[in-house]
Amino acid sequence: MPDIFVEEKTKTSDNATHHHVKEGHEKEESEPLMHFPKLTKKSVHLFSSFCENPGDITFKNQEKNEDVLLFVRKHFITNFLWITIGIFLLILPIIIGPIGFLLNISLSFLSAKFVIFFTLFYYLAVISYLFVRFITWYFNVSLVTTDRIIDIDFSDVIYKNLASTTLELVQDVSYTQTGVFRTFFHYGDVLVQTAGENTHFDFDAVPKPEDVVHIIGGLIGKDGNL
Repeated sequence: MPDIFVEEKTKTSDNATHHHVKEGHEKEESEPLMHFPKLTKKSVHLFSSFCENPGDITFKNQEKNEDVLLFVRKHFITNFLWITIGIFLLILPIIIGPIGFLLNISLSFLSAKFVIFFTLFYYLAVISYLFVRFITWYFNVSLVTTDRIIDIDFSDVIYKNLASTTLELVQDVSYTQTGVFRTFFHYGDVLVQTAGENTHFDFDAVPKPEDVVHIIGGLIGKDGNL
């Protein structure tokens, strides 16, 4: 009877040793060449302009082990002018009616069909203007990954340009922040100088420009011009 228990203990020990060796072997095979800290992933919302470690951002031709470290676009406050213009244009027809009544201007000579058609066309043009301006802001983004820097320029629906450079080609990074408005809302322009075909990358009017410089500078082994 004791021999059975001894035999059972030996098998368990052998299996545990074999399992330990197997796990160690798999761990050794999956070990990456470069180590980046495992930071908490964050979500990029509809109106986000700055996000470190975005967990829901992917792009075409992204490598298997390539992680996005930084997502930036123009500060949302830069949309203030066209949003204000759009709101004014939307309420303009409502304002014209009372003003015409006060000035005793009659539009009775216009047919009802013409007024309806012109009103629909007017609002369609205003909404199109707002839509184009929004998607121009929304799709103009810049990404910093563990391997490269990507800059996407999108303008007026019909123009799109994508430029990228590897981190090895980045030579210097700096930022400028001039004016009371930019200082108060804390945004500025980041300039990335490279030795590649595209000699520089501009991140225009991005939030927290000093943080952008610090992140890129850390990846290329520099502190950045803070």
